[in-house]
Amino acid sequence: MNGILVPSLYVAAGLAVYATISHLLYSRQSARRMEHRLFAAMGALMAVVAVSSAQTYQATSVDAYTQALTLNIFLLAPFYVLFAAFVAAHTRTRATPIISGLLVLLVITWVVNALQPYSMQYHSIDAIHILELPWGETVALVEGALSPWFVFGVAAVLLVFGFALTNLIRHYRRHHQGTTLLLLGGIAIFVLFTLQGVLARSGVIEMPQLAPFGYVVMVVMMSVALNRETGERLRDSEARFRALVEQSPIGIQVLTPTGEIRQTNPAWERLHGPQASAPGGNVLTRPDAIDRKVLAPLRAAMRGQYQEISPLAYTPPDIPGDHVSGTAMGGTERWLRGCIYPLQDARGEVQDVIVMQEDITAEHRSENALRLIAEGLQARSREEFFQQLVLKLSNLFNADYALVGLEASDQSGVVETAALCARGRIVENLRYDLAESPCERVIEIGSCIYPCDVQQRFPKDEMLVEMDAESYLGAPMLDSQGTLLGHIAMVNRHPVEDVDKAMEILEIMADRAAAELERLHTEAHIHALAYHDSLTGLANRTRLHDDLTRYLEGAHVENQHGGLILIDLDHFKTINDALGHAVGDTVLGAVADRLRSHAPKDALIVRLGGDEFAVVLPPSPTGREALEPEVRAIAERILEALQRPIILGERTFGVGASLGCVLYPDAGQTSADALRHADIALYQAKRAGRGGVQFYRHALQDEAHARLQIEEGLRQAVERGELALHFQPQVDAAGRLIGAEVLLRWQHPEMGAVPPALFIPIAEETGLIHGIGNWVLEQTLVQLARWQTDGLQPPRLALNLSPWQLARPDFVDRFEALLRQHRVDADALTLEVTESGLLRDLPDAIAKLGALRRLGVRIALDDFGTGYSSLAYLRDLPVDELKIDKSFVDELMAGGDQTLIENIVDIARNMELDVIAEGVAQAEQREQLLALGCSHFQGFLFSPALPAGDFNLQFLQPPRSESN
Repeated sequence: MNGILVPSLYVAAGLAVYATISHLLYSRQSARRMEHRLFAAMGALMAVVAVSSAQTYQATSVDAYTQALTLNIFLLAPFYVLFAAFVAAHTRTRATPIISGLLVLLVITWVVNALQPYSMQYHSIDAIHILELPWGETVALVEGALSPWFVFGVAAVLLVFGFALTNLIRHYRRHHQGTTLLLLGGIAIFVLFTLQGVLARSGVIEMPQLAPFGYVVMVVMMSVALNRETGERLRDSEARFRALVEQSPIGIQVLTPTGEIRQTNPAWERLHGPQASAPGGNVLTRPDAIDRKVLAPLRAAMRGQYQEISPLAYTPPDIPGDHVSGTAMGGTERWLRGCIYPLQDARGEVQDVIVMQEDITAEHRSENALRLIAEGLQARSREEFFQQLVLKLSNLFNADYALVGLEASDQSGVVETAALCARGRIVENLRYDLAESPCERVIEIGSCIYPCDVQQRFPKDEMLVEMDAESYLGAPMLDSQGTLLGHIAMVNRHPVEDVDKAMEILEIMADRAAAELERLHTEAHIHALAYHDSLTGLANRTRLHDDLTRYLEGAHVENQHGGLILIDLDHFKTINDALGHAVGDTVLGAVADRLRSHAPKDALIVRLGGDEFAVVLPPSPTGREALEPEVRAIAERILEALQRPIILGERTFGVGASLGCVLYPDAGQTSADALRHADIALYQAKRAGRGGVQFYRHALQDEAHARLQIEEGLRQAVERGELALHFQPQVDAAGRLIGAEVLLRWQHPEMGAVPPALFIPIAEETGLIHGIGNWVLEQTLVQLARWQTDGLQPPRLALNLSPWQLARPDFVDRFEALLRQHRVDADALTLEVTESGLLRDLPDAIAKLGALRRLGVRIALDDFGTGYSSLAYLRDLPVDELKIDKSFVDELMAGGDQTLIENIVDIARNMELDVIAEGVAQAEQREQLLALGCSHFQGFLFSPALPAGDFNLQFLQPPRSESN
């Protein structure tokens, strides 16, 4: 066989088939599988093109040539589309529009090629002639006219080449890859062969067209370029993988199926040590400390099972000179986790076992810190809270020292530890200077960390020297308003690892501690508000009840005795009303200071409210008989201190006090009993004239009980109809009726008739006098109206007016309204007022009495001579009548001095006032009063106080008719 050209085409077809198969295999594992698949498709087409080209060279007839040529064009059209797609994929170019256009051209080419009788290349073929090549080989060539569609095909090929060259040149300029130059060279050769084919087919040159060889050359060069690039990428990938393994922070170990060590990385050596990581060792026969904990998972992985290593604690070996992450890892407990997975071949047999382990100490500490934060620190006191905090920090970080520092209240620039933990134990607190210390930096700028060489940074800090410190971490404790509460610090004798994570956890703990500390401060403040008086800082009533209850229980159990002193300021209300609450508060503060100075040190001093205070003496073994003189001495010492003037600025105040004392547990079983009994004693001290000390006696309890019974009865007396009005006549010297005094009587269902002298003061003290006084006034008016309706001529009625009633701002208006309501003339009434009652607010009393007098009401000054009896105010008072008190009249029978009565009569005569003597019970008294100039009388000599019906019968007569 002397042929070269045709056999070469068959060889090229074989090479194309080989390239197709190899690149299909590459596509299964290459990252650029699309390029390999496109190239494999091009190679498959090129194999058939080479065979069809060989057939055209060997054709013996026009039909055979035409069939081979038509097939050739059918295959070349999709080849160019695939070529353009390959170039676009290789250069990462978006080529959707041109690929779409080429697909349209592909369809047109196929249709035209199928419809043309001589393919789309020739319009007509005249004949075939045989061309003998120089080496003796013959090939078939045709003679004919080219089709216009041939130009269309050539233009499409040039479009593809232009697209490919443009994108490859741009890609080379960007990346300067040698594979791109190979592709450009292959395309250049392919273009030359294509031009030769065009010239040969157009008859310009007489030789066989060599375009199929150009295809083969381009495919071979493209295959070489693609394989070279794949190899480079594979080598780069292997290098990156090797660097990844070597530089990975996760420890990696490769084992044989029998446990022998193939390979380890540096991270593994830091976990296990270099001896346990050397190749050739066996983890099954010579396991290290960590391997012994994971032998079961290792054996399972060698049987082909994936295994996970749960977090476990380990102690890494000492590695001299290893300061990775700023610390030598040996000597302290750490935590790791990992996984073990087998590498299996296609048959499922284990070839290698990969063990991966990572140090999770920081993560484990973070989880512990979060759990600690979630659990909180349950402490009953601030000291306990701080101690728990430093213990937790020490355990969490394996810190040599953990402390909470607070600025010393008595010395600026000095920190005092609130809690200090040294090597896991709470030790005695210490003080140290802030100057030139890391703690000073924390307070100035916030969180600070010195992972190593902290003594070199702060050479003057003696505390760091004593602790042999190597590292320091500190964070401030700030409340919700950003106010500095203190700081937390950890000091270690070794460098700190994973500083960012450690600092993050410490800051979280500082924030949590600050929040807890702020909560404790708030609770303490709330407790202070609940148990202390905000004005004086003394204990309050709640604290008194709590402590006194505890004292009572202890006194009962231990057979001990204690004392309770109640204190009421005598003249504080006058100061408060006259000068205002601000001055009054200042006086109360001064009183509290005096109580602190003169009460026993162990006594509880209480402000009950207003101007009331208490001193509680804790129980002691002293017997009751010996304790009472002690309590009395303490009370008198307090009384003497409070009676001394209080000087505030330029003002001097005298308050004075009354004190009631009681001894417990004799005073009752509860704190309320003790307070009630002390209050009874205090009331007795006030009744005795104020400024004194009284002890509780059981007789006082009986008196207080009776008083309470009266008070409770008075509250319902009106509704129950227990009150009644009696009328005592007033007569002149001739015995004629000139008036009557209205007197209130109370018939209690249990106590019987209660004297007014007993219940009227209680009514005034409790405020019940207003309701009772209104009832008396209204019933008096009702009785007057009834007498007038019955045609009787009632005398002028005199009513006793309480100073509390007169003090009401609306009294005059209400009185006038009642007169109008009952149609009673004002001149039918006389209102009796007492001297002492008027002096409470003399100007107001004068104004109101004047208004009443202008209405027509007479005003009488009752019990005249028993009070101040000052002519100065008597001159200004709008009064019409003076009443001589019964006590002066009684003295007439005992041969007493008559001068006072004589003076009262003279004053009345000079001031043109009427005088009436009350309590006249003997005729001799009447005669003496007449001799002294008093001609109006009231008393049992003439008649006792009578109910309205009896008064009618004895003293009231219907008016006589004019005919009589």
